[in-house]
Amino acid sequence: MGISSYPNGWKGGVVVKGVPLEIPNPGKVFWVNNSGVIPQGGIGGSDSNDGTYLRPFSTIDATIGKCTANRGDVIYVMPGHSETITTDSEVDFDVAGVRCIGLGHGGAMAQINFNATAATVAVGADDVVIQNMRFTADVSAVVDGIVVEDGVDDGVIRDCVFDVVLAATDEFVDSISFVNDNSRWLVEGCTFDMALGGAASAVHMDADTDKLTIRGNVMRGDYSVANITGDTTLSTNLDIDSNLLENGDGSNLGAQPCIDLVGINSTGTIRNNYLVCNLTTKAASIVAAQCLLFENYYNEDISGSGTGGIIGAASADD
Repeated sequence: MGISSYPNGWKGGVVVKGVPLEIPNPGKVFWVNNSGVIPQGGIGGSDSNDGTYLRPFSTIDATIGKCTANRGDVIYVMPGHSETITTDSEVDFDVAGVRCIGLGHGGAMAQINFNATAATVAVGADDVVIQNMRFTADVSAVVDGIVVEDGVDDGVIRDCVFDVVLAATDEFVDSISFVNDNSRWLVEGCTFDMALGGAASAVHMDADTDKLTIRGNVMRGDYSVANITGDTTLSTNLDIDSNLLENGDGSNLGAQPCIDLVGINSTGTIRNNYLVCNLTTKAASIVAAQCLLFENYYNEDISGSGTGGIIGAASADD
């Protein structure tokens, strides 16, 4: 028996086995799958299919092209899906209001593999959500993973993984880069693991941002600038909250800060973060002169026995 389809919904809602179902989106739902695991009654993914569950598309970018701006379209990427990109903006979220949700977990997490230094995933439209996707550097010095383009606002990158194929060889120089004039973005629940490769930062604000929230992430790597960094143009109203930031590893802690906002007038709140690096004072692990600091915990020994303390508490002494 095939899957029942109700494209016009239900006037009074629907209950399945006693559980009411909510309509999570007003737009169309598209499916992407190029894995060898095919649903019963389905066929393999192809961009000439119609993008339904049983006839999915095979690439994410082609699926984005089928979406309509601000309709609330959702792209579900099936477990085991993996595609390799080699060029700039080869995957481009250039349709406003699209949500891309990966459905896999662990080794079956939907993946985009970056196999050239210029390969990028671009976000070129407002209100985009990218969730539960894996982005993997497969060569040394991939310049950027996700690039949020100039003036693009109100997006979410949530529960994603940024990692490498070969530790100490492959890396994203910047895993996520905000180009300029980006407002009200959320980076939440993501894991960044660049090992001891030549990464510069996990999240890079290339120019001014406003109301960027970076919350609940794990960022590990030997970052030459900082785990979170901002360039010379100031950023405002930042909220950097409850992240684990490890610069280096236990045998090779980095001598660079975990947060470095070079624009001296950048403003916002930095709170409840756990910071691991190796600097002369704990205060040097956060470079953000105009930001408010509350209860950030510093250690320069991954075993917990090294110099530590709280940065931004009333008792801080350096």
